[in-house]
Amino acid sequence: MHVTTVDHYLPEPGTFMHWTVPTEPTGVASPIPPSFNQLVHLSGAESGSIWLAAAFDVPGALDRARLAAAYRALIARHGTLRSSFTATPSGPRRVLHPTPPHLEPQPDQPHTCATTLRETLRRHSDIACAPFAERSYLLAAIDRPHTATIVCAFDHAHVDAYSIAIVIEDLRQLYLGVTPELLSPTGSFVDFCATPVEFGPDDPRLAGWRAFFGDQGVTPPTFPLDLGLAPGQRAPQAVELRHLLSAEDTDSYESFCRTQQAGLFAGTLAALAHSVDAIGGGDRLRLLFPLHTRREPQWHHAVGWFTANAPVTVTVTPELADTIHAAQSAVRAAIDLGTVPLAETLHALGGLRPHHADIFMASYVDYRRLPGAAHHRAINATHISNTGSADDVQLWLSRSDNGLALRARSPSTPTAHEVVGALLDQVQRTLRTAHLARVGG
Repeated sequence: MHVTTVDHYLPEPGTFMHWTVPTEPTGVASPIPPSFNQLVHLSGAESGSIWLAAAFDVPGALDRARLAAAYRALIARHGTLRSSFTATPSGPRRVLHPTPPHLEPQPDQPHTCATTLRETLRRHSDIACAPFAERSYLLAAIDRPHTATIVCAFDHAHVDAYSIAIVIEDLRQLYLGVTPELLSPTGSFVDFCATPVEFGPDDPRLAGWRAFFGDQGVTPPTFPLDLGLAPGQRAPQAVELRHLLSAEDTDSYESFCRTQQAGLFAGTLAALAHSVDAIGGGDRLRLLFPLHTRREPQWHHAVGWFTANAPVTVTVTPELADTIHAAQSAVRAAIDLGTVPLAETLHALGGLRPHHADIFMASYVDYRRLPGAAHHRAINATHISNTGSADDVQLWLSRSDNGLALRARSPSTPTAHEVVGALLDQVQRTLRTAHLARVGG
């Protein structure tokens, strides 16, 4: 899986086409409230659409009727795609919709320039994926005589990174003619949101959260170095993509981590902590990381925002190996803390008191373990995020058959460009040094 942002995505020119779902006044109010993530997301709806897109290639010119049928089956299969949100005086409410009877094809838009094609995709995604739209997604494709690209975008309220892999695999099979009944069984994210979670003020996991935040209110972690912004200021986001390690070198570094009874994510957090320290950010790395909540079999192939957050602190020691070992213990403890419902946890700790709109975080996804991974390279599977503004650093680490890659998001200021560039350079040096030590090179 290639992970990128729309401003870095340059599809081969072709004919852009898309479908719309007819508006039907048949939505039914649902008693199931939005999830915590959805509520936070919808509260920022005025700042614009935050969408994620899936793209992959199919051979030959597009079979439009077949793709329309595949899209319709995808909507029928995943409950969150048959739901939307409406604003009310008491907050966002969920609305459920029937499976659409048909999709309406829109006029073709031929493109001979990759940049203008990309901007067409961006514009249509921004419009279609509005958070309070009745159907917050774009169903599209880029048609060419030799290879077509299926591309669809979804408001973040309905998908996470894991979902992008599920969407690609479902559409790949449906387009090839596999009937929906033969796909892996799946539940609905709407039902997941109705699942009660046991939690109370005496829950022992609260102690771990309190140790991270204190009990005078929750101030999310921020990047420890100046990014060139005044308090309350945001800037257009800058994105930097780095291929940190080849597949072979990633395997080698993972083996090094295993000698410290640690996994690759902990090992990469340790390298990040050493790198932050090396550029003057201090020897304690505090951040949040998302983890998926698809713990039960019925959610393994479900599209939705199945994500919780976990707090982790990595303390730098003189030797990277020792930091890796300690980081694994910290990650293991953080995963346990991430199983508590965040809304209730924040309330118990005194409420949320953020300094920034964004949160300093690092995400890790091993795409080799997700549905359809065996086909990702052959079909040019791509995860595309949109762009916006930023006031902190956020990192997305992705493991694939191509190795270890990083997408960094930060404010586009001269100070941030210099600091984040130095950080990523240092991360690469740290990982490379550890790999060379491992192989004796």
